[in-house]
Amino acid sequence: MENAARIGYSRWRSVRDGASIRRSRNALFTTNTMTVSNEPRSTKKRRTSTPAAAAGNTDGLRAQGLRTRNTIIRVARKLLLDGGPLEFSQRAVAAAAGISVSNLQYYFPTRIAVLRAVIEPVIDTYLDDMKRAMSSEASPRDVFEEIMQRSIADAKDAKYNALFRHLLSFAATDAECFKLYDEWYTTLTRDLAQLLRAVNPAFSAADSRHAATMLIALADGLAMQYGTGRLTQALDAYFLATSRAIAYGTLTGPAGK
Repeated sequence: MENAARIGYSRWRSVRDGASIRRSRNALFTTNTMTVSNEPRSTKKRRTSTPAAAAGNTDGLRAQGLRTRNTIIRVARKLLLDGGPLEFSQRAVAAAAGISVSNLQYYFPTRIAVLRAVIEPVIDTYLDDMKRAMSSEASPRDVFEEIMQRSIADAKDAKYNALFRHLLSFAATDAECFKLYDEWYTTLTRDLAQLLRAVNPAFSAADSRHAATMLIALADGLAMQYGTGRLTQALDAYFLATSRAIAYGTLTGPAGK
């Protein structure tokens, strides 16, 4: 009992006012009022995030995200032009962009979403150019002539022609892509009809819509012909002569709404 008591006593030592010290590596100094650890305090300062730093990080992430998105669109456009719809898959686009499919889907959830990102800038540029020409100080006839010359140039542009064909291919089987195609043609027809009313005040609203529809069909057909290699100067002349006849009202059509 005495040895046991001595052994037990050796682990504890009395201190002033009833305090005690337990002998261990991280001893606790206990008093009647407080307990303080004798572990060494870290001298490292805790890092704090300031609003400016947080904003900088956000801007950096946004810039990186924008670069990734632009890379996806660039390589997707190249894949579409080089391989057509059959090779235009999310897996192929992701591989070409050097990212995972899941990362691609973060920006563009579906294949059609990627296609839309490729095609929409082309459509928007065309419509913006047309609106800019119509809002200029040029006469309506001069604007019309400019648009017809633009149609010939677009028909001879191999990349534009290929994108147009691929859009038609997707629109034939995909409802979302058809909606994009339909929205584009609705806007184009409306704006061109407005121009034709200014070119030929004798046109009724129905006449201008019909004339605009025929001119668009004529331009599309010209692009198809050039896309198959039927490139002749006479074709340009026939296109311009027919377009002018429709716009100026010298080509008569059936009466009716």
